Amino acid sequence: MNQIYLFICCLGLCFSLNAQDRTQTLFSEENSYGGFGGPIIEFSKINGTTVGDVGGGGGFVVNGFFLGGYGLGNDGAQVVIENETLDIHFKHGGFWLGYAFKQNKLVHPYTSFRIGWGETELKQNDEKFYEDNLLALAPEIGLELNITNWFKIVAAAGYRSISGIDNLPVLTNEEFSGMYGALTFRFGGFGDYHSYNDRDDSNIEIDF
Repeated sequence: MNQIYLFICCLGLCFSLNAQDRTQTLFSEENSYGGFGGPIIEFSKINGTTVGDVGGGGGFVVNGFFLGGYGLGNDGAQVVIENETLDIHFKHGGFWLGYAFKQNKLVHPYTSFRIGWGETELKQNDEKFYEDNLLALAPEIGLELNITNWFKIVAAAGYRSISGIDNLPVLTNEEFSGMYGALTFRFGGFGDYHSYNDRDDSNIEIDF
């Protein structure tokens, strides 16, 4: 849980930053208020197997801060119970909030936090044998790249903490908790429409 407390403290510092008037992108300007949506790809381990969660999310943006929702899931891991191999179906969704620091820069720090609810099912040939509900907490930090004024890519790393699993044989919360890497593709409008007549794309900065 220490990772979660550290993230919350960092997020509190977001509100002390001032909004920027100029934004660097690869091809055009970026906005500062609006909304976005897009796919999320997350790589982690479940029961010792590397899996890829696929889903999406979106939110409302105000000066780099966003609040919205998300959903993720996978069925790439397995578990052996009483000599039977069962597929692990894992999914969760809920609230998603975060902040892009100095988002006017071409590449800039990014942090977010997800809190969601879901379930794990153990199946064989689509027949369900066991299921249990869960709570997911996932703080992350990474870098965001402004591709255009309507498209951003985020590469991040985080820690997924799972609790509430106590009705599955063999498996516990620990088999679902751990570090993860994620790619997020954000499409939408991100802000105010400022004048960029004095903007010089030949002098691109990467500022942290």
